[in-house]
Amino acid sequence: MLSTLSQDLLALGQHVSLMRDARLPDLPPHPLLKVEKISNIEAYQQSWQHSLQENKNIVLIAPETDGVLYQLVRQLEQSPIRHLGSSPDAIQLCTDKYQTFEQLSLQRIPTPATQTVRDWLTSNHNNDLWLIKPRDGAGCEQTYKFNSIELEQYLRSLSNQQQSQQIIQPYIVGDALSLSLFLSETEARVLSVNRQHLKEVANQLSLSHCQPGCESLISRDMTEKLIQQVRATIPGLWGFVGIDLVLSDNQIWVIEINPRLTSSYAEPGFRQHHNPALALYKSIQK
Repeated sequence: MLSTLSQDLLALGQHVSLMRDARLPDLPPHPLLKVEKISNIEAYQQSWQHSLQENKNIVLIAPETDGVLYQLVRQLEQSPIRHLGSSPDAIQLCTDKYQTFEQLSLQRIPTPATQTVRDWLTSNHNNDLWLIKPRDGAGCEQTYKFNSIELEQYLRSLSNQQQSQQIIQPYIVGDALSLSLFLSETEARVLSVNRQHLKEVANQLSLSHCQPGCESLISRDMTEKLIQQVRATIPGLWGFVGIDLVLSDNQIWVIEINPRLTSSYAEPGFRQHHNPALALYKSIQK
């Protein structure tokens, strides 16, 4: 994601500075690109503070897990730099998948009936298959699919603290999709509709790859209605945003909302007909 977004911005003539783990391969050199290689925590902290003083705009590429994205954005509030992304409140809400479920449900946006482990263990189970995942995870991180018996056995193996950090959702059979969006105060642009190819190994789900350019799978009216509902439900979503969906029997289910750039952006087909960073570039000019 970092490399691809950088290349897209450079193609638009923008100066780009970035921090990159020193263990990763070098990026192609470019006269407008400055790369600071980070080899330890001290180098990261020094580079981070320097970036807050030397740059006008910043795009954060970081996971919600453990509040990492939220904490970084809060630090930006103390600096003059402009954060090209969602507000801290929006990030905090989307980070907590259970709170996201509650908020979506209040607005009658279809979303899987999400439970805490405690609630699931004390309720009747009327579903054959379940998903269990971290309450604040990113992507398919530590996501498992079990039947009721397998899930109960798995839960009994977890400590109380581990249980408190998980949520459980009914598994919905359908097409796993995502919307890649660019949102601002004045527009809501669909950059791509993506089919998510998932694989399952030993009950664990993982994302194999995304297939951009699948706009034909969802009608434009359904997409536009959903985007407006989500924006009204979670104020402060801005910039690159992803919405994970399941399309089942012509019904869209919102699985989670990612208040950040997602891995779909790095797929080659994502920029087959346009430079998706153009929306970000235009927002900088305003």
